[in-house]
Amino acid sequence: MRVEKIDPRDTDWQTGPTVDYRVIFWTNANESTEYDLLGADDVHAAIAWSDAEARSRGCVYGLYAKVRSSEGDGLVWLAGQRSLG
Repeated sequence: MRVEKIDPRDTDWQTGPTVDYRVIFWTNANESTEYDLLGADDVHAAIAWSDAEARSRGCVYGLYAKVRSSEGDGLVWLAGQRSLG
């Protein structure tokens, strides 16, 4: 990891707090189950739930923030694996 001091004016947009997330549990490379986590306190709560649930299922997960922009709804990867394969 590299750390750099930045000018905080270097971005074009930002969102308010994210409370909605998508978690994908991967049981194998071709099989997944997806859930929306709605109204989470913060990303730490979403990660904690996803970690515990993945351990209980014996699988891995990917966690995404659900965001909306002028281009429409989308997902931003935050933690875990993006896919298996």
